Parts: sequence; C-alpha cells; structure tokens
Amino acid sequence: MRTSAYLLLGSFLVLAAAAAHAGDWAQWRGPEQTGVSREKGLVEEWSLEGMKNVLWVSPIGGRAAPVMMNGRVYLNCRTSDDINDPQQLINAGEQVVCWDAATGEIVWQDRFNVFQTDIPAPRVGWASMAGDPETGNVYLHSVDGLFRCYTGDGKVVWEYSLFEQYGKISGYGGRTMTPIIDEDRVIVSFLTLNWGKTGVPPPKHTYYAFDKRTGKLLWVSAPGGRPLDTNYSCPVVAVIDGTRMLIGGNGDGGVYAINARTGEPLWGFMMSKRGLNTTPVVDGNYVYMAHGEDNIDSIAFGRIECIDATGRGDVTKTHSVWRVDEIKAGYSGLLVHDGILYVVADTGNMHAFDSRTGEPLWIHKLGTVGKGSPVWADGKIYVMEVNGNIHILQPSRQECRSLCHVALRAADGVGMDEIYASPAIADGRIVFVTRDRTICVGTKDHQPSSDPVPPLPAETAPQAEIALLQLVPYEAHVSGGGEVEYELHAFDQNGRFLKKLEPALEPQADLPDAKVAGNKLVFGEDATEQGGHVSAKFGDLTATARVRVLPKLPWKWDFEGLTGSQVPPTWIGATRRLVPVQEDGSTVLQHTPGGGTPSVYIWLGSPDMTGYTIQADALMREEKRRLPSVGLTVCRYNLILKGNNAKLGFQDWAPHPRIGNEVRFRSDPNVWYTLKMRVDIRQDGAYLYGKAWKRTDPEPEAWTVEAVDPNPNVQGSPGLYMYSLAPCLFDNVSVSQN
Repeated sequence: MRTSAYLLLGSFLVLAAAAAHAGDWAQWRGPEQTGVSREKGLVEEWSLEGMKNVLWVSPIGGRAAPVMMNGRVYLNCRTSDDINDPQQLINAGEQVVCWDAATGEIVWQDRFNVFQTDIPAPRVGWASMAGDPETGNVYLHSVDGLFRCYTGDGKVVWEYSLFEQYGKISGYGGRTMTPIIDEDRVIVSFLTLNWGKTGVPPPKHTYYAFDKRTGKLLWVSAPGGRPLDTNYSCPVVAVIDGTRMLIGGNGDGGVYAINARTGEPLWGFMMSKRGLNTTPVVDGNYVYMAHGEDNIDSIAFGRIECIDATGRGDVTKTHSVWRVDEIKAGYSGLLVHDGILYVVADTGNMHAFDSRTGEPLWIHKLGTVGKGSPVWADGKIYVMEVNGNIHILQPSRQECRSLCHVALRAADGVGMDEIYASPAIADGRIVFVTRDRTICVGTKDHQPSSDPVPPLPAETAPQAEIALLQLVPYEAHVSGGGEVEYELHAFDQNGRFLKKLEPALEPQADLPDAKVAGNKLVFGEDATEQGGHVSAKFGDLTATARVRVLPKLPWKWDFEGLTGSQVPPTWIGATRRLVPVQEDGSTVLQHTPGGGTPSVYIWLGSPDMTGYTIQADALMREEKRRLPSVGLTVCRYNLILKGNNAKLGFQDWAPHPRIGNEVRFRSDPNVWYTLKMRVDIRQDGAYLYGKAWKRTDPEPEAWTVEAVDPNPNVQGSPGLYMYSLAPCLFDNVSVSQN
C-alpha cells in the first residue's frame, strides 16, 4: 500500500512538472516535435528600430536554433573570435551559451576547442541543443563529435567523444544531427565506421540511444543502406497504429522508421539519390517528407511526399498517399496544422497544400533562399529566410497575409545578416537566432498563456510475453583491467518495456580474458588486447553487447600474423581502411585512397587518455605525381608529415590551424620514416613535441618541431592520421606512458 502511494505521488509530481512547463521549447521542433506551439497572445509585429516589442538583443549569434526551458535560452554556436586575426585565432572554437530568457543576461558559457574536423568556422555550431524538462539537463552535439550532457546550470554530467569512441565520420560541409529526447533516452545519429561488424565499410547512418541520466548506451540501429551523402535530418517520435516510432531522413536517400524504444527497423521509404536533410512531420498515420535532389524514379529534382506509415518493410511502392515533384525543398523542416501542410522551398517560397490530398492551396514569397523551418503559433506562422528576412504570416486555406516583415542587415552594416535557424517560443517570448545576433521578441507585461500539449495517441497495450532482450550497456571499454556492470532489459513484441531480468552473462570466444561475477564482466590488469562480445539468454532469446579491452601501457603493434582484412581488434575506423600487406618481408598495414573525404582518422585507445607518447613508422607512395600526408594523434593534436609540401608540423583544426607550427622536412616516396609525438599538459597550456627521421638513421635527440597551446586539449585517444592523396604504409606502432 505504501509503495503504491509513493508511485501515485511520483506520477502526480511528474505530470505537475510537465504542466508547469508545457510551453517550454526544449527541442528543436518544439514540445510536440512538429513545429507547433500552443502559446497564445504572441506579438504579430516587431522592429529593432526603436526596439518595438523587442525584449533584448545579444551580440552572440549562430546557425543552430535555440531551445528554451525553465526560463532560460540555450544555444550551441561558434565563438566570436576572428579566425583571420592570428591573435584571436588561438582562442577560436565552439561554445554553449545560456541566457536568462527574461533579461538576456548570460547565465553561463562553456567554451571548448574544435578538433579533428574539416568543418570550417562559419558552420561550427550546426546542431541545435536538446533539453529535458524532466531532469532540467541539456544536451550538446558538437561539430567535432562531443556528445555532452549538462545540468541546466552548466555542469557536465557525462560526455562521449563520438569520433574517438564510435568512429563518427565528419564531412567538411558541417552537417551535424540534432539530438532528441524521448522518455528516458537521448538519441543522436551520425555516419560511422566503428570496430568489428560496425567498422566494415561502407559507413552507415546510425542512431545511438543513451540513457539520458547516466549516459549508458542502450541500443544502436542502422536502418538504411550505403550513404550517398552526409545529412542532418532530425528524427521525430510519433505513435502510429499503436507503435512508438522514431522517424527520420537517412544518408541513403530514404526515410526510415524504427522502434523508438528498441531501435528495431519497422519500415523504409526510398525517395532520393542523395541524402535527406529535411525533418519529417507526422499527422495521424501520415508522415510528410521532402527533398531537393534527384528522385529515384524520375529525372525531376525535388519532391514532397505523404507516406502512410502503417506499413512494414520496404513500403516505397506500396504506401505513397500523394506526392508533388519539381519543388526543391531540401533544407527546411515541414509543418502541418489544421489540415494544411506548409513547405519552405529552397527558392525562398512557402507552399501550402491540403495535407490529405496534396492539392496546392497557395504560394507565398519569402525571399531567395529558404532554410529556416517555419513555426506555427497563435494563428500565425513565424519563418525566416537566409538573406536576413524574418516574417510573421497569417495563413488560411485561401491565402497567406503578411503581418510583419523585418529585414536585418549584418552587424557590421555590410550586406544582410544570414539566418539558418528556426525560432523558438516559450512563455510569451519568441527567440530568433541569426548569424550576428540573438533577438528575443515579446512584451514585458505579457501574461503567458498556453493550451496543454496533447498526449501522443495510445499505444498497443503491453503484452505479457517477452519478445526482445537488450543487454545494457550495448558497448563499453575497459583500460588496464576493470569491470562492466550489465542490466538485461525485456520488451514485448511492440517494443514496450516489461521488466529488468537478472543477466546470466556468457563471454564469447573473442573475449578470452573475461571473468563473470554476477552481473559484471571483469578483466584483470594482465588482460590482453581484445574486442569482443558478451551475451545473455532468457528462454530462446539472446541479447549481445560489445566490449573493447585495452591493456595497460605500453602498447606495441608490428602486425605480424595479420592476414586478409584483419586489423588490431580494438582499433576504431581501421577495418579495410588499413589492410595487411607484405613489404620487405614484414607485415605492414597499407592505406589506399577510396571514396569519402581524404582526411582519415584511426583511433587506437580511449578519449580519456593523457600523458603518453606515440611512435610509428610510415612510408608514402607516389601516385599521379602526388604524395599523401601521414601523421600521429595525441590529445586531439596531429603531427603530420606533409609529403607534397615537404613539411612537418602540428594541426588541430584543419581549416583554421590554431596550432600550425611547421618546419621544412623533405620526405621522399618509398622511404620509411619514423614519427614520434608527445603532449605534456601543464598549468599554462599543452606543450606539443614532434620529431621525424629516416628509419635507418639514429633517432635525433632534439625534437624537430614544438608548439604551445594556451587553450589545451587535456585528453584524447592516440591515433593515426592520413590525408589520402596516394597510398601509404604503417608499421611498428607504439604507445607508451610519458
């Protein structure tokens, strides 16, 4: 009886908290993930001239959309340092900014370096943050793969480096997926080449679901095929035909639905010959999606599609409700309300369709380039256009009236301000983010009023029979001995969580040093390098998880005994990018240029490592009169031997080298060179040391190149780096403690 009372009280408190903040805009597309706000009494005109209905303006801007929660505004963006000024470049990076939503005062800021990516500064801060009203935490996905959970006051709760731990691939365009919160999960997606089966090319667009409180990895799902492009479609959660689905655009040109609680694939609908970037919207059993590229079944560019989402499997040929071709709408999220579908096209026009039939209703001109996603609130649509235009519109089925149009010039007065973000609405305030500023619009005496957020449709009732198991965490690593504690989660056939079971762990043959102690997998300090699997059974069902075991330093690999496509089992991103071959009677690893970006990173350890030295032998081949670049990575800094430029130097952020010290160093093709690098972290910064010499020569006593970073990367995985303009070889890789 006492337990039931506590459960009822807990449920009441959760519902009360949700009602108190029903108007929060905690995720990119709002509380319903549809771009719809239930707020009332919002302003329908404003102007910076005379600050009409403007509550505050911050000189910090960006390209991501803000989120608003608990009276605060959160934004992920680049820092304001001028990358063209050598004095400021050293401080340039990414940041999270938190403002007081009422006053615009900065509550806290967290600045951090950008590293190991080809993404340029104007595209830093691409993904919007995600907030969790239940815990008050906010979540970051940075351009260089930091996936971080903050408290509402800016304290880091947990963090992953998606590059170093899961093999995230960074394109040079900057496309970065916005995370979302669903129940107890925070979910993010990216293109990845990890290790084991998930490290075999081609890369896959993969969803990673973490426990939002602890950061434990719950499940991984890659529903699509070979990606045709990087993309940034943000998934949405909806209940359709009794099943809770996660629905998003994929890098392979399709839109996919997976079970939101388990990651199990449900259906897929192919649309384009390029990746899909728009975010879908769901209304009832219909999913609306658009793109601006080649269609898979016609020569027309662009398409708007309505999909019946009740099918299973490949529904491309069976579940199209209606479609309109030759409207290029490849950037902006879709919006549906009161039977009208609103689509912002790449050309800057907003189209309205009957959402059930696809009948065109009207077209409204916004500007020249449409990228900001529209938001519906209080009978109005708030929408932006790239070239500085912010519109407040009043739509109906017959027409679209303009209530307010503000054209923003750049902060320096040269040209127009750029706008990529969609607005956020909470507590009577509307926040717009532009490249140069953040603007909060509203009235000081406004009394917030909002209709309640309607619940999702009812799901199929839980079934008693267990149909699926998950072993949590799905992936983990231990270093120099340690243990992993597991939970076994049971689900019914519709993905409803049933209960936790006591896991009877069974290490597989690829984890020879694993010992079982209850629900823990234990590895001694003498455990050798291994990457493998552990399973747990219940009846006829089996769940499997993955573990990388990193031995104590020092590490050394000479690759003898590797054949076929084998690589060291714990290396991330190495499979088929490095292949064992025979060279002068020894086994070495060879990299041959292939598809994708030329910058290739191989991760050898864990991202929390520091105070180590890495050394390797490298040989460059010449192809079409070009040489590759080869290098080592320590604490997220690279030491690179640049074959084409005859230089040896450091690199941390390729487009904007904050630490760009280089010296002349001639390197010839078909000659083995030894590279060595270490980083010492001191109170005044990171001290970088690198050297290179012909392998047949004695090691020089002095370092060949040195540098100091006053804004240090204090940790990071050791790694190998290639800029693959031509083949290269590696041998005798070692990592040792300083």
